[in-house]
Amino acid sequence: AVAMAMAVAGAGAGAGAVAVAVAGAVAVAGAVAVAGAGAVAGAVFFLPALFIAWRIRGDDPLFAGLRQFGLWLGGLGGANFRNANLENARFPGANLGHARLAGASNLRRVDFRDARNLHLAYARDTLLEDPRARELLAGGDGEGRSYAGLNLAGAYLFDASLRGADLTEANLSDADLAQADLRDATLAKTQLIGADLTHARLTGACIAAWNIDKSVALQGIDCDHVFLESGDPPKLRQPPSGAFAPGEFTKLFQEMAETMDFIVDTRLELEALRRAIQTLREGGAEGLEVRGVERKEDTVVVRVATPPEIDRERIHAQALREKELEMKLLEAESKSRENEIKFLMQKERLDDRKEMEKNHRDHVKDLFSMLRPVDIHVNAQGGDAVNKSYHQNIHGSGNVGVQGDVHGRISNIARNIGTLPAAGSGAETKLEELLNRLARELKQAPEEKAKDVAAVTRMVEMTVESAKEDNPALLSSAIEGLKKSARSLESYPAVLQIVSEVAKLLGG
Repeated sequence: AVAMAMAVAGAGAGAGAVAVAVAGAVAVAGAVAVAGAGAVAGAVFFLPALFIAWRIRGDDPLFAGLRQFGLWLGGLGGANFRNANLENARFPGANLGHARLAGASNLRRVDFRDARNLHLAYARDTLLEDPRARELLAGGDGEGRSYAGLNLAGAYLFDASLRGADLTEANLSDADLAQADLRDATLAKTQLIGADLTHARLTGACIAAWNIDKSVALQGIDCDHVFLESGDPPKLRQPPSGAFAPGEFTKLFQEMAETMDFIVDTRLELEALRRAIQTLREGGAEGLEVRGVERKEDTVVVRVATPPEIDRERIHAQALREKELEMKLLEAESKSRENEIKFLMQKERLDDRKEMEKNHRDHVKDLFSMLRPVDIHVNAQGGDAVNKSYHQNIHGSGNVGVQGDVHGRISNIARNIGTLPAAGSGAETKLEELLNRLARELKQAPEEKAKDVAAVTRMVEMTVESAKEDNPALLSSAIEGLKKSARSLESYPAVLQIVSEVAKLLGG
């Protein structure tokens, strides 16, 4: 146990303590010849300790906890920067071995370039804790290396060489990247809020969905072209050919920085975002406006313009919260409509059963009426009266208009169809024509079919509403309900034909 503690302390305190551990090991080796079994036991403790010290100094992640303990122990007598504000401090050539940087109140844009023994400083919970970040900050050279997902917020990377580096989803917010070489680098989904990119070189960089705002300094950018979509190689060159004119890149992307980007995956989510933006505007966030909707691969990016004076970070967070609330409301509305359709379909099945039973009873009654003889007495002129019996079938007919406002309701639907995302181009005009034909046909139905006509009308209304919402599951249920209700009017082929065409037009 003592040997283990010495090894850990040696890893933090430097090569001197390790030499002591080595000397101890040598002494133990000498003791082997004298003490025999006892010395062997001592070597068993010291050899693993030396191995652990070696791995700790090599930044082995398996020994990260022990390394931090060793650095803490080794830094007890070093410079203590706890609670110090080191913003914009410079340490060129300084020996930071055993320094305690953990707990510093501010390490924003501290220049660690060429600092010595930085790897021996106790810097828990700072940028320097990650070996990749520590080497980059100390050397300024990250060409071709991967820093994907790394936290480099507030890092001092002035004039750093990052050509071809992978910075995907890295956090470079508030970092100093002035004059940095970022040619051919991957900046996909990189956070750059508040970063300084003045005179940085960006030719060939992939900036797909990078996060910038008006706080990013883009003056004097040296850039011929960039790519707006990730890939190997990256895609969507901008400009498509040639190169940006001087200052063109800055102007183009500074305008884009005045917008907030939201990624949505469904039409329901898009509608929820639209409602959320409207709610924020009504709540005082005037000037918010949906600037454009752009499809990127499998997602849709919605760009919302914001006034220069607005707190974009706060508004963005509020918009996301409002969108989640609106999503829940829309899902509840959709579920309610779906349940209503199911209820109506069940009711239709019950009504159909009752109607079939009634028709059966009426049919039996008609059969008995047809079998009952009717006596007709005929007085013949110029002869005897003749009594004859005739079996006569008497059928009554006549169309009576259906009561209510069925024709008006369907005609009103036809006039106010609106946009139908579920249907193709020109579907609105075709649907209006079909609904007008259906209204005329239903108007001819007799009074005893009033209930069936009303059911068809109700399902037409629900089907069109579902088509407007572009909810495939809800629309499918509504179309099935419409077809089901129309079967009760199977004696009117024209109605069935029109309903079939409506269903086909809407994807049923």
